[in-house]
Amino acid sequence: MPHPQAFMARPPFERIRPAASSGRHWKNVGMCFGSLVVLAMVSLMALPAKRETRSVAGELDHQPESATPVSLTAIPETSEMPRELAMTDIATVLPDPELADPAPPDFGPPHVEAAIELQKGDTVARVLDRLGIEAADIAEIVEALAGRVRLDRLPIGQALIVKLQRLHEEEKPTVLVGLSIRPEPQRAFNVERDDDGGYSVEEEVFEVVPKVMRASGEVDGSVIASAEAAGVPHGPLAEMLRAFSWDVNFQHDIKPGDRFDVLVERSWTSDGRPADDGRVLWAEITTGGGSETYSIYRFKPRDGEEFFYSPEGESVVKALLRTPLNMSRISSRFGLRHHPVLKFTRLHSGVDFAAPPGTPILAAGAGHVIEAGRFGGYGNWVKIAHDGSLATGYAHLSRIAPGVKRSARVRQGQVIGYVGSTGLSTGPHLHFELHRGGRPIDPLTMARTAQRTRLAGKDLERFKAQVAETDRVRETAATLRGEESN
Repeated sequence: MPHPQAFMARPPFERIRPAASSGRHWKNVGMCFGSLVVLAMVSLMALPAKRETRSVAGELDHQPESATPVSLTAIPETSEMPRELAMTDIATVLPDPELADPAPPDFGPPHVEAAIELQKGDTVARVLDRLGIEAADIAEIVEALAGRVRLDRLPIGQALIVKLQRLHEEEKPTVLVGLSIRPEPQRAFNVERDDDGGYSVEEEVFEVVPKVMRASGEVDGSVIASAEAAGVPHGPLAEMLRAFSWDVNFQHDIKPGDRFDVLVERSWTSDGRPADDGRVLWAEITTGGGSETYSIYRFKPRDGEEFFYSPEGESVVKALLRTPLNMSRISSRFGLRHHPVLKFTRLHSGVDFAAPPGTPILAAGAGHVIEAGRFGGYGNWVKIAHDGSLATGYAHLSRIAPGVKRSARVRQGQVIGYVGSTGLSTGPHLHFELHRGGRPIDPLTMARTAQRTRLAGKDLERFKAQVAETDRVRETAATLRGEESN
């Protein structure tokens, strides 16, 4: 009888099988191999790689000390599976942890772009702070921009185009991934977040090209409102009004049915933004319900300043302006009248122009100031001496413009004061006088007959050629309002 210790040393399972032929033996081996391959493929598809590694490897490496060690000889065998095949199949089932790709980080929702306009008291830093950008990022962005943009001079309404991203975690702040600012039409500055979390700035320069456009319409209410409705920018509109002001009183001479037409040259950027207000090349206006027509062409003489001339080459500039106020109306003309305050008839030695308080008053001609201050019933008064023994006077001013004092030189069209009702006055208006040789004369009559300069010689030849070219261009020019809407 064997010794009892001999039974204890034997494995816990005893393999007992009947004798089999060699053909049946290899058939069983093939079936076993196929089953294991299918099992391995299903396991890989159903479970993540890391979970397979933890469950299987944990069982292999962390057995209790009292348990029987796991080995191939301790695994019950139910088929004719060689030991080498079993080892190969287990290695196939267990993936290598070092070869498993980590899950990509989640950076939150897609980027969001927004356009924000600076309000009164706003700065770039304050806007970014309201958006939830971290203080350190704000400081870096402002520092990057400060070398390229005068941040302290950005106007109210300046647009900031920001690109934002917020991480999923609630404790994470909003991340600024891009910012664009365009302080002038030709240049834009783009701030972008680098891969390392820093910020860099790139300048974008836009090409500028001139375009000639035309606007026209019928006067409805006022020339200013009608021209603005037709799309005429403020700069060219002011030029047109000033050029016609020597011949036209826009409040008195314009009648229903009058029309205006203007050709404007304006610069545009390559992405379709206006780069300036533009300038008038040609303009035409009718007065008196179409009874009279005035046309002007822009031209620069060889030895003179660029301004406007009639189709015959006569300068629109006269020795005196037709009216010293824009958009005023005549409330009292030159001659004998019953004075509304003194209550008796006497010579009204000037022309009264009714206008809202504070309306700027223009010097009718170039000259020097000989009187400025309070002057009896005239209230605040300014008198200017011009060439040819002419002088003009301006009464009832609410205040006199800075720098306008005795002996000061003034140019034609310069603001010398503002409409008021000082002195003997029943309401806000300008009393305007014209003196020749010390005696008052009718300012409206003098303004119509004032002499103009004319082009001659080579300047006249060049002007006629330019008129022909301007006429050709205006016939094919695009409509200004339509161009702005594109």
